[in-house]
Amino acid sequence: MTDRPTISRRALFAATGAATLAPLAQATPVPTRTCFFNGLQPVVLTVSGQGIEPNRGGLDAARDRMLVQHGNRFDAAWSCSLDAIASLQEHRMRIRIEYDEAMHELGGPRLETVLQAAGIDIARAMRDGHWITMQAIDGYRVQMPLVQAMRWGFLVATQMDGQPLFTGGLGPLWGIYDAQAIAELADTPFKSRFAKAAWGLYYIHISERQPQG
Repeated sequence: MTDRPTISRRALFAATGAATLAPLAQATPVPTRTCFFNGLQPVVLTVSGQGIEPNRGGLDAARDRMLVQHGNRFDAAWSCSLDAIASLQEHRMRIRIEYDEAMHELGGPRLETVLQAAGIDIARAMRDGHWITMQAIDGYRVQMPLVQAMRWGFLVATQMDGQPLFTGGLGPLWGIYDAQAIAELADTPFKSRFAKAAWGLYYIHISERQPQG
């Protein structure tokens, strides 16, 4: 893995049993390049919840139909374009994925980098036991303690094998991790190790406690 500056839809799987994990000793530094939103480019990711620095207001019943249909609610949020996501520090990792069980190189910013760009103090949020919800465009929803997501090393992938991810495929954003590097998944069937991955990721929410439902 290197850093560079610059399901069939799966069945729903039970939580992996890692609801309580020791927090990371340190969060990574706040990125020097942050996402922007100027209303001129299509939004690909919206983040709401505890600690964000919003750049938009609450839900609009007419414009935010997918968010509403998926049962999401917020009074303010932070939104980001694909170009802005691409402006963040890129990380690359080579992993085996569930769909063809072959090795692929994925690229994009780390999840923590995106959350920091949205204004979230990662160390404080982990210390306070916050949870993260990741919502995919097909309705698939991933919920887990933020400390677990950070320990698993989630990537917000924008490309695979040098090609952009796209809507209708796995993108334009894919919340993914290296399942083979996670100890508590080692004894589970290979395909079930990706139950916490969300292709078509478009919305993230940070909450103070475990969400209900």
